[in-house]
Amino acid sequence: MNNNYLLEMRKISKEFPGVLALNNVDFKIKTGEVHALVGENGAGKSTLMKILAGIYQPDSGEILWNGNEVKIRDSKTALSLGISMIHQELNPVPQMTIAENIFLGREPASKVKGFINFKKMYSDTKKILQDQDLVYNPRTKVANLSISDTQLIEIVKAITYESSLIIMDEPTSALTELEIENLYKRVRELKKRGVSIIFITHKLDEIFKIVDTVTILRDGKFIDSKPIENLTKDEIISMMVGREITNLYPKMDIDIGEKVFEADGLTRNGVFNNISFKVNKGEILGVYGLMGSGRTEVVRAIFGLDPLDKGKITINSKTVKVLTPQDSIKSGIAMVTEDRKNFGVILCRSVLENISLPNLRAFSRFMFLNKRLERKKIADISKIFNIKTPNLETMVNSLSGGNQQKVVVAKWYLLNPRVLILDEPTRGIDVGAKYEIHKIMNDLAGQGMAIIMISSELPEVLGMSDRIIVMYKGEITGQLKRKEATQEKIMILGTGGKIDSKN
Repeated sequence: MNNNYLLEMRKISKEFPGVLALNNVDFKIKTGEVHALVGENGAGKSTLMKILAGIYQPDSGEILWNGNEVKIRDSKTALSLGISMIHQELNPVPQMTIAENIFLGREPASKVKGFINFKKMYSDTKKILQDQDLVYNPRTKVANLSISDTQLIEIVKAITYESSLIIMDEPTSALTELEIENLYKRVRELKKRGVSIIFITHKLDEIFKIVDTVTILRDGKFIDSKPIENLTKDEIISMMVGREITNLYPKMDIDIGEKVFEADGLTRNGVFNNISFKVNKGEILGVYGLMGSGRTEVVRAIFGLDPLDKGKITINSKTVKVLTPQDSIKSGIAMVTEDRKNFGVILCRSVLENISLPNLRAFSRFMFLNKRLERKKIADISKIFNIKTPNLETMVNSLSGGNQQKVVVAKWYLLNPRVLILDEPTRGIDVGAKYEIHKIMNDLAGQGMAIIMISSELPEVLGMSDRIIVMYKGEITGQLKRKEATQEKIMILGTGGKIDSKN
């Protein structure tokens, strides 16, 4: 046995009905090592880690912990060994407070048997949050937090288990650049203490900043494992997808047409103020801002999810009144939200039902549904968007993240909106699926659709936008054309600074 390794997983296989998720996969990690596990959606990364965390049981193979074979029968066994996991799909208890979520299942007991010492729990949580440089009220309900806030709390929760090995499954997918840098800082501190980190990510740029070793999976099989210094980004992508992708941001030059959408003086008191911008036919407008900038709050108000206190919205120079999402949709505005699991798809429904749902009027006559027309239209759109599914009756919860995202975009595409808002369109999806989503964006823009794209990923903003607006503390701090935009300029504007007009 090789005792240099904290963990060894040997010849792990796992089969689900009709799918061989893992096929004799090997994985090993040393003490104090940051190890990236990469691969496309469906490669088997999360399945392998759920086996390690005790959520799934392998069909075959063995797991060695500190050189000794172990059986990880459930999550409690994993935690007792010193293994904790931050899941890609966040799973807090929304109606509980931050403190209750962090200490869930290990609440401090009071002197009276059977009761929780809430005073100690909130006091300990306050100290934990301060140690992590996070300013939250421990009594705040998680339901009132944004996705990025919730993700930070889940990361803090995992760290407090004092584990020897922490699995981080897409920990940066909803975080801003500054939050990601703070996470890197925490990872480096954990590494110094001898904690091992398994880092699953689709953002390949970040693994060169933080990891020591990379293991690549493809189609449920082990492909290779190498020190990061022996790999390039292109080599990793090629091993992940089994082919070369030469341009991750395939932006097409499209003739920009006349003005389609205009926001004039949009204000929501205490959230954002005097937001004005326009989007033209065939244009992709990128919107960037750090957490708290108000970027998502602005598009939520445009789509009728939140109220406006002041301002005017015009479509094709005609003022429209948007009080609800129904008003927005009737006006020709559609929105793909950043949280596709809760607000983008109905997980327990089929591909056909999800795409059809906003389009039922188009498939109905005299209150009767024309199922033949519905199936033909959905089949056609599934081919156009290259949605990989066994059939249209497949439940959406069994699809990869990238294919779920295509379903969300496809359902709005059928409505033929004039304006499409994409909030974090490639969050949590792999490099191959990102490429396909970007191609779809190009195709939609080429058909004359005006697109507003919000993204936390600066390369995506720079790579896919014709024009970029930057927000800071609820206000627009600047606007950049594609040719003049740089990462440095965007970050200056995103932190409230000003750009020298000479530069």
